[in-house]
Amino acid sequence: MNKKLINIAASLLVASNFISCSDFEEINKDPNAVTEEKAKAEYFFNNSVIEAQQSPHIAERIFILTWKRAARFERGSGFAIGTDNNDYIKDYLSSSFGVKWLNTANLAISQGQKHLDAGIAGEYTKNIVQMARIWRAYVASELTDGFGPLPIMDSFNGVTPPYDSEEKIYEFILNELKDAVSKLDLKIDMTPVKNLDAFYAGDVQKWIRYGNSMRARIAMRLSNVNPELAKSHFEDAVKGGLSTLISESNDMAAVKEKDGWDALTGVMSRPWNAQTISSTINNLAVGLGGQSFVVPDSLETYVKDPKQYIGLRLDKHFPLTTNDPVAGYFFDGIPKYMDPRVANMFNIPGYVDDKIYFSNLQVADSAILMNPADKSKELMKIRTRYSWSTCVAGLWDEKGGLVSNYLNNAYNFPCLSKIYRDSQNKRVFFGPWETYFLLAEASLYNWNTGGSAKEFYEAGVKASFDYTNNQGFPINDVVNDYLASTEYNRVGTSVNFDHTAEATPFTINYVDGYTKKAGTVTYEYPKNSIYKGGAFNNDKLTKIITQKYLAQMPYLPLEAWTDHRRLGLPFMENQAVEIDYNPMTQVPLTVATSKECRLEFYPKRYRYPADLQINNSTGYNQALELLGGPDKTTTNLWWVLK
Repeated sequence: MNKKLINIAASLLVASNFISCSDFEEINKDPNAVTEEKAKAEYFFNNSVIEAQQSPHIAERIFILTWKRAARFERGSGFAIGTDNNDYIKDYLSSSFGVKWLNTANLAISQGQKHLDAGIAGEYTKNIVQMARIWRAYVASELTDGFGPLPIMDSFNGVTPPYDSEEKIYEFILNELKDAVSKLDLKIDMTPVKNLDAFYAGDVQKWIRYGNSMRARIAMRLSNVNPELAKSHFEDAVKGGLSTLISESNDMAAVKEKDGWDALTGVMSRPWNAQTISSTINNLAVGLGGQSFVVPDSLETYVKDPKQYIGLRLDKHFPLTTNDPVAGYFFDGIPKYMDPRVANMFNIPGYVDDKIYFSNLQVADSAILMNPADKSKELMKIRTRYSWSTCVAGLWDEKGGLVSNYLNNAYNFPCLSKIYRDSQNKRVFFGPWETYFLLAEASLYNWNTGGSAKEFYEAGVKASFDYTNNQGFPINDVVNDYLASTEYNRVGTSVNFDHTAEATPFTINYVDGYTKKAGTVTYEYPKNSIYKGGAFNNDKLTKIITQKYLAQMPYLPLEAWTDHRRLGLPFMENQAVEIDYNPMTQVPLTVATSKECRLEFYPKRYRYPADLQINNSTGYNQALELLGGPDKTTTNLWWVLK
């Protein structure tokens, strides 16, 4: 299996015929034929790590428009409703991007071993090979987590390769991580290559931590489909304790971004990508932890209590065909209570500061709503300046035209902070909070973790707060009060780990946006039917995954999407359905089912590039046989919730 994964990149190139013969020969030429300097394993290794940061071209297509929308890390339709883009996916699985990252890691391993065998490599190459194996395991998981079965073969010989199942690939990744970590040598001096390790500058102990933590992550992937294998690998990966895992901020697997247009440019840096707050994030964050939204004194008059007031009712303009619990309402103020991490991750529309506001945005003031009786005439305006509101995306119809002035201007919504957009940060691949939340989940399953679920859960929250604090937002002083809070968010989840009472409906105030008259309505918490039949919104696993989701923002949308595919958590509302969706190219939502919560209403994977079916029908059919379903975004992967 080792040789197979080493050559997966070449196999993918043959199977899909993505590049020209000259390009193919260049990529697959014998590394010994190039200059000695370029052939060194450390150069291939570092190049793979850097290139996988994603240049603005591929980052916009995959990180933003695919991963972030699948995870609801931003408001948007497209992949969130199951519609993928063949050009984007073909780009991603090509010799310029995903295949290149994997192929270059493969070259680092094979070339390093060749030089070691020939006695012409520095001793540090022994560790470079193992570091590259750990990194390759990540890249392979990134690809198979999206597509499913992939083509793998023993050695490249120019023939169509067979496809291997996800099960075989994951088992290989787990075993590869275990073996590579065991062969890392702390006694070897890595100083000569510290500048050729974008992750850890040659710190072998940190690579051990990353390898073990990655193994725990991948093991947890299989917790539903193969719990015995998952438990065995997880327990073995964490048996050394926190000192052998990513457990502190300086252990974080992350790569420094820089301004410009290359692989190290920030993945969320393009100014035309709005990256507005989604309903999922907003519903999870409003009220969670019972902490006050800290605003300047000048904005205090706009602060409104979300436990007492739901907003302006504008049901003639905002769709009700969704299970979003605040559908049809516009919150014309700033919520008094908000998760402090989210409060610092998105700007208040209309408020310009020097830390959060992204200067590419126009300053919000108001939005025009058109008259439903005469769509050419203005009915009213709603103040968007100093508001904090969003709404579901999806397939709007007539109502979309009525509120186009609101929807089409990102500045009317809270938008992602400039800290994550100016290419001065680090792109995070694995943070300490994830280790703690993995340990908390494993503890719930009674796996041997060396601690309690509550202990790890609270440590994960603190690690997440610490990260936000290190971004320049001093929120650590409220973390203990936050952890003690029994206040519910909009989906009925609280923070306090021991507080598992389910939220019940309550009466809340609103204002009719058309008549300006006040009224009351019964607030109903959503029913997450894909998780334990919808019986729980506040059990311990829901708390763990809710906090993990918020902590993973904004750099780890692929992991957040993976957790939702694996568990159905956290709750993600349906996108708007004014028009029935096309089940051939989208999730099968209809107006009639718009308020239901079903597993099939969320995308599970990307389709294979269309070229594959044309150029390699045998391989394509084999992939679908292993997949166990049609080549659609709604077809389950092997490990997802069923």
